[in-house]
Amino acid sequence: MSKFEGIDDFMNSLTPEQIEEGNKKQEAENKEMYLEFSDAYSKGCCFLCGMKLDYFNPSETCFHWFLKPSDIKKKHFKDYLFEYIGFFKLESYFRWLAHIEKPFRNINDLKCETTESKLLETTIKYKNIEWTLTYGQSDLEGHKGSQNADFPHFHLQMLVDGLPFIRFNDFHIPFSKEDLFNIELLKQDNVLFLNSQAPGMTDILENSEMLEIIEEYCTVPENEEDASLNFGTMIQMPEGKTMSGEEIAEIFEESKRTRRPVRHLMKEHFLDASIVSEVTPADGVPEKKKRMKR
Repeated sequence: MSKFEGIDDFMNSLTPEQIEEGNKKQEAENKEMYLEFSDAYSKGCCFLCGMKLDYFNPSETCFHWFLKPSDIKKKHFKDYLFEYIGFFKLESYFRWLAHIEKPFRNINDLKCETTESKLLETTIKYKNIEWTLTYGQSDLEGHKGSQNADFPHFHLQMLVDGLPFIRFNDFHIPFSKEDLFNIELLKQDNVLFLNSQAPGMTDILENSEMLEIIEEYCTVPENEEDASLNFGTMIQMPEGKTMSGEEIAEIFEESKRTRRPVRHLMKEHFLDASIVSEVTPADGVPEKKKRMKR
């Protein structure tokens, strides 16, 4: 039985007009909050507490602690992470930081790369810091008989310059009531959660409409390391027709000069060619970090 009895009846009681109005209101609030975040960020400040992002006071907890300001130690998170800090709020904060540095590519939330035993597993990168948020069914239920984890919780790993600062098993971070309600909503077939202000790789690779938009407007970066996606393209000419090495070289040169993808130019130069592309995350997309059993 769900801890939120009646949630199905509540969802079914909403009219399409109420749902549309609620969605518009939520989207407006998200956009306004993100603008506040980006404005504060441009000034080197935290939009939550108003202090500089490198400010640290042990008695003034804040999400910007996860940016590892000077003098902060792992021990300072001990009491903080026993609080109901809010899983979805924290994930959004990480997403916004990642997005403001490099949109899409800093957020690996691909479901196809999620560990089978996990309900959620997301790795997010910002500058030299990388966070991974994860929880499975046993975390959601609480570890029965455990002295420090007999409650619904999630796990967090934080790497700084590739080295562990917070490990997955250091803390069992409790879900708030709002978190648990959102998790129940995620189970509903007619509910869709969108990260409109800071979309990740899922919003590209698992969204056909977004892929069509990117395919139409994407350009080739000057540095391959800045790419968000890799396009593997196969080109097949009709039987009896070929393309010369000189033609291919000219197309590659034009692509280098104009920053237009080779596959786009191929379509223009060889109208009857069959062109198929496979899209995968670029090498710069962070690899999902896995929480392994002890």
